[in-house]
Amino acid sequence: MEPSLKLVCLDLDGVIYRGDSFIDGAVFFVEKLREYGITYLFVTNSTLRPRSFYAEKLSKGGIPATPETVITAAYATYRYLLNRERLKPFKVFLLGEDGLRNELSLLNCFFLDEHSQEPSDYVVVGLDRAINYQKICKATKDLLNGAKFVGVNNDALWPVEDGFMPGVGAFVAALRAASGRRPYIVGKPNTFMLRLAMEKADATEKEVLMVGDKLDSDILMGNRAKVRTALVLTGVTSPEEALSASGMLKPDIVAEDLYQLWDVIKNQI
Repeated sequence: MEPSLKLVCLDLDGVIYRGDSFIDGAVFFVEKLREYGITYLFVTNSTLRPRSFYAEKLSKGGIPATPETVITAAYATYRYLLNRERLKPFKVFLLGEDGLRNELSLLNCFFLDEHSQEPSDYVVVGLDRAINYQKICKATKDLLNGAKFVGVNNDALWPVEDGFMPGVGAFVAALRAASGRRPYIVGKPNTFMLRLAMEKADATEKEVLMVGDKLDSDILMGNRAKVRTALVLTGVTSPEEALSASGMLKPDIVAEDLYQLWDVIKNQI
């Protein structure tokens, strides 16, 4: 009989690691997935680093990974634009850094900078730690002139070692207010990244489990995609928040950590 669980999608920060420290149970959980022949993919809203960076970090931490096992919001943005444009050349004004630029450079596009007078076809907004008023002016002007508005994700805060910094959502909100335009958000809680993972693993909704630590991104994305969802309490969500979650934010499973999650799902395989 075929196993009912074919693909497990895992968020990274708060599920597999926190900063540079791997969370207890992460290596064990992935080892069990491998033992049972279950495909695993990592799905993250990150845009700063290339997929190879995360694959190397995971591998060094004892979790076998390759760039192909990592789906970042930057990679998803590349796939989204590829689906829309295919071979046609187009112009992009990018607010973002190397992780995003490297993915989009695989497209048949060329990048405009904030000094360019040419109008872009797309304004793509990621995390840009060198953002300035001139970049905001260029992006706003292009949006008012009809450029398509793409946000890599809409996370208002970006977790760092000593707390939080403004995330992509802060830049998206500023440009939305200035231009009056509504963006297409590629990352969580949109289902686009999860659909990419399901396509890669050739898995149906009933064969997928999405594991995350955030109700309004990981769990909402999984529920929107009609897959099973599991919340682990090793990240940002408190037990009280998990208990009170309802509707599309309610996970199918709540587990203290990945050890407990394995105890729950091993009987469903």
